Amino acid sequence: MDISGNSKRRAMDDKLINLPMDVLNCILDHLPIRDAARTSVLSRKWRYIWAGHPNLVLDPKNIVTVTKNDFVGIGNEILLQHIGPILTFHVDISDVHMSQYPNIDRWILYLSRNGLRKLRMKNSGVSLYALPSYIFLCEELKHLALTKCIFKPPCGTTGSFHSLKQISLNQVAFKPEVSASIFTASKLETLCLVKCSGMDHLNFDGCSPSLSSLVLYMNHGVKLRCFMNCKSITSAKLVLPMEVNYLGLGKRINLASLFEHWPLISNLFLDGYHLKLLAADSITSALPVKVDHLRDLTLYGISFTDLVPTVTAGNSLVLQYLQERSRMSEEINSLQALNMRYFQGSRAEMLFVKLILACCPALERVSFVDKRVEASEVCNILKELVVFPRASRKAQIIF
Repeated sequence: MDISGNSKRRAMDDKLINLPMDVLNCILDHLPIRDAARTSVLSRKWRYIWAGHPNLVLDPKNIVTVTKNDFVGIGNEILLQHIGPILTFHVDISDVHMSQYPNIDRWILYLSRNGLRKLRMKNSGVSLYALPSYIFLCEELKHLALTKCIFKPPCGTTGSFHSLKQISLNQVAFKPEVSASIFTASKLETLCLVKCSGMDHLNFDGCSPSLSSLVLYMNHGVKLRCFMNCKSITSAKLVLPMEVNYLGLGKRINLASLFEHWPLISNLFLDGYHLKLLAADSITSALPVKVDHLRDLTLYGISFTDLVPTVTAGNSLVLQYLQERSRMSEEINSLQALNMRYFQGSRAEMLFVKLILACCPALERVSFVDKRVEASEVCNILKELVVFPRASRKAQIIF
C-alpha cells in the first residue's frame, strides 16, 4: 500500500478545499456543468460545494442526454439538489419542445425565489417561449438577455423591473397588454434591442438619467424619440426600419438634434438609410453644435450621392457640402477612428474621406471593410488617398 501517495493526495485535497469560496466558485465557473458535478466525488467536503455554486450554465452541448426531453429532466434534478442562492443562470432551450415549456416556467419561479441577478436565455428553435409572470418577481435581477421570447401580461404582479442595468433582447415580442412602464423603474445602463416587436406603447423615460449604451437594430414599434432625453449616452448603434422619427410638434430628428441631445456620444454606428433621414434637414449648413466627444464613427451601407435627391448644375448638394472644408471647422475634433463598409470609390466617398482626414486632428485610422471596388481601380484609389492632407500625423489608412 502506498501510504505516502495517499497522504499526498489528501494533502492536495485539503489545500484545494481550504481555498476561499470565491476562488472555488471561479474554478467551477470555468468547468462545463457535467465536470463541475463530478467534483462532488472528490471528497466528502467537495460534495456540497458544487451543489451550492451560485452560477449555473445549462447548455445541451455540455450535458449528455439520450433524448431532448432528458435535458429538462436533468435541469430539474440540478435545481432540486441546489443549495443556496442562484445569482447567475444561463440556459439554452433551443432543443426544448414547447410541450416542456411548463418545466421552464417552474425554473423561472424557483430562480425568482433565490436571488437571481443575471439571466440569459437562448432560443434558436422555431417556437417562441412565453415568459411566465414569475419573471417580474426577480426583484434583484440586474442583467437580462433573451432570445425568441414573448412578454405577456403579468398575473398578480407589478409587471415592471426595478433593478435592471443591462438588457439585451433579440427577436422578443411584447403583447399589447404588457404594462407600458415595464422598464420605467429600471436604472438601465445598457439597452440592446434587435428585431423586437410590439414595443410601440412602451415607456423608456425612466432610463434617461443612466442609459449610456443603446443598440436599436431593425425593431418594429421602437421610436428613436423615446431616447432623446438620455443625455448620458456615449455609444449608439442605429439600424432602424424605414420610418421618420419626430421629436414632437412636427419637428423631425436630424443630425443636429441628435448630437444636441446626446452631447457625450463617443461611439456612433449609423446605417445608410437612417443617416439619409438625419441629414436631410441639415446637409446645406454646418452643424450648430460641436461634437467634442465622438471618437469612433461607423457608417454602414451608405450611398453618398443619394443622401439628398436635389441636383443643381450636375453636382449634388452632398458634393457641394463635402467640398467646403469650412463646414467641418473643429466640429469632430476628437474623432479617432472611421470605419467604412461597402466602399465603392465614388467621388462623394473620396471627398468624404478627404474631409475627415483634413478636419480631425485626433484621427488614428480610417478603415475600409467589405470593399466593393474593382481590382483594376484599387491602385488609383490608393494613390489618391495617400496624398490627401491629414490633420493628424497618426492617421493611418487601412484599405
